[in-house]
Amino acid sequence: MSKILLAFGVKLRIVVESFLTRGESDQACWRVMADPAPIAPIPPRRREPALPACEPRPAYRVESTARLSDTGEIRQMAIAAAASGEVEECRLRLECGDLADHERARLYCRLSEALYYRQSIAEAIECARTAFDLQPESDDVANLCAWVFSNCGRHEEAAAAYERMLVLRPQWAEGHRHASGSFAAAGRLDRAVIHGKRASDLAPNSFEFAFHAGCLLEAAGRHPQAIDYLMRAAALDPADPRVLRHLSAALYALEQTEQAVTFALRAVALAPTDRHSALHATELLLRAERYDEAAAIILDAVNSHPDDPVALRLLSAAQTLRSRTEDALDAIDRALRLAPETAEYHLHRANLLYRLGRLDEAALAFGDAAALDPSNGDAKRSQLTVYFDSGRFTEALAVGGELIRTSPDNEEYAQAVLQVLNRRLETLDGDYVVLSERPLRTPRKLRPRPTIFAALQTQMRVIHALIIRETRTRFGESKLGYGWALLEPVLHILMLSLVFAVMMRGRPPIGNEFFIFYYTGIIPYHLFVHTSSGMTYAITSNLSLLQLPLVSPFDLIIARGLLELITDTLVAVILLAGFGAVGLGVLPSDLPALSASVIAVWLFGCGIGFVNAVLNAFFKSWDKIWAQLTRILYFCSGIFYVPGMMPDWVRDILVWNPILHAVDWFRSSFFAEYEPHWLDRSYLAIVAVLSLVVGLGLERGVRRHLYEPQ
Repeated sequence: MSKILLAFGVKLRIVVESFLTRGESDQACWRVMADPAPIAPIPPRRREPALPACEPRPAYRVESTARLSDTGEIRQMAIAAAASGEVEECRLRLECGDLADHERARLYCRLSEALYYRQSIAEAIECARTAFDLQPESDDVANLCAWVFSNCGRHEEAAAAYERMLVLRPQWAEGHRHASGSFAAAGRLDRAVIHGKRASDLAPNSFEFAFHAGCLLEAAGRHPQAIDYLMRAAALDPADPRVLRHLSAALYALEQTEQAVTFALRAVALAPTDRHSALHATELLLRAERYDEAAAIILDAVNSHPDDPVALRLLSAAQTLRSRTEDALDAIDRALRLAPETAEYHLHRANLLYRLGRLDEAALAFGDAAALDPSNGDAKRSQLTVYFDSGRFTEALAVGGELIRTSPDNEEYAQAVLQVLNRRLETLDGDYVVLSERPLRTPRKLRPRPTIFAALQTQMRVIHALIIRETRTRFGESKLGYGWALLEPVLHILMLSLVFAVMMRGRPPIGNEFFIFYYTGIIPYHLFVHTSSGMTYAITSNLSLLQLPLVSPFDLIIARGLLELITDTLVAVILLAGFGAVGLGVLPSDLPALSASVIAVWLFGCGIGFVNAVLNAFFKSWDKIWAQLTRILYFCSGIFYVPGMMPDWVRDILVWNPILHAVDWFRSSFFAEYEPHWLDRSYLAIVAVLSLVVGLGLERGVRRHLYEPQ
């Protein structure tokens, strides 16, 4: 039996290799597998070419020692299905057969390898996944699956297979190197660094492992560690210019410029024709202001690689810094003939033409750069300067208009356009145009009126921008910033708890915790006061914004109200989480009622806020009057007491206060047993809607006067 098993496994490998070398059809491969012909000697396997270091490389193909069992009829049926090209039927045969998991996994491995060689990549991956799922603990199965995954570009799965093998063989240096390469190819640089370092530490005499780890660390920005591993690689092979180049880059990142230049020059000396070493050394020398040395090195590189546009660009930069502008222009022209679609080359050429005083050519070159890279405002800005210097103010204004349209908040662009306008107005004194001789312009088509949905989208964007602006300016002068929004209710709750804990002998009117009781009173009160007071100053503090055509007083006021809602809601959630963290966790018993009470009190605050904003725009002392009224509300809204504790005649007066109903509505959402008979939720809702209607109507009625400075 063992001889049969071995013969079948050896035959499978011979068949696959002969299929690959002769390029025979898929059917031929499987027919040979089923043919009981004698087995030929195994030819030597071709050695795979080495991959460049620092590049994620696929796993080395490991000879599988798995032996396929002679499963009789099941195996023959699976082979027959595969020979006919029915891969799915072949898999079904393997699934339906009475095979152990380890035997089925080995068969799937063989099938996956054969499918890979016949370029059935998707089927090969699926078979490898099935094998890996059946026997993830098997070293042989994981090894072959990792090889298939890596060669098929499934690097995440290859890395998982290698990590599975490393659990069984944690000291396997090559396994760590393979896992590192797979993780790097998958974009998981952090995991790649871990395995790369481990591989080099397990095999400290391996140049390739040390170099790979150093390159990964350099790419991750961990330059001190990168230098350690690159120095290890340099000690193992001092004549490798790649190590010296990467070591130079890491040293330069640590601002050790002189050492970086020394290693870069040594790399060039070791490999004078190496393009990468020459480019790297030239860049470092230019940054170190050693222009003549940089020019000498890059000239040699250009002679060795005359069709390299990057080398020609660096040569142009070196000649520019040496004040040899004509030579620099010649170099960049050669680079552009090789890479005409590179916007940066056109921009550099335009700057050289501007230095030479060839303004018309410079303007065209800046225009080419801007056309290739519309997002780069520097090209347009430079083109505007060229037009201005050459006296072509009309073209300069056209370019300036494009700059303002793409970057309306850029102050530099605005100043440049203003300078052009001023210069243009100075030249108009001597220009007289007869109106009748002016060519008639084609009348412009009227823009269609925006739809309701488009207008709503525009207004939402305006309000969003205003909220962001208010967020940055509300506590801009305070060192604590938004910490004050959290500190204010905390101080109120702490003060009330300390005072009334003594007066009430340690027990609140409702519940067991003073903090929760006063929390349910202060949150709705602050939401109303902050909203109504914040909206009061919305117009007077933002009059300049009303000069923008898209901004209306409504946008300014509602943006303040929405900001207060968001801020106070976040503060309430943070406080509740803080109470839970210290062991005072009490969640609301009726979340929908809680949400309804918050919305109702906020709408009431918005209605009063609209009224306050209009009144404060015309009566400058109204904000001071409103501040005193809110202090009275603090004592009349049931924040630190229950209205049931008051005499009936006092309570009958207090229930006219809508904030009292807001507090009790909010409080009853936390304490299920608290359901006061005087609570009228509809009263608060009606007052909120009426105040909102009055506030919006008042703002709409006097909107035109609000634009005028008072």
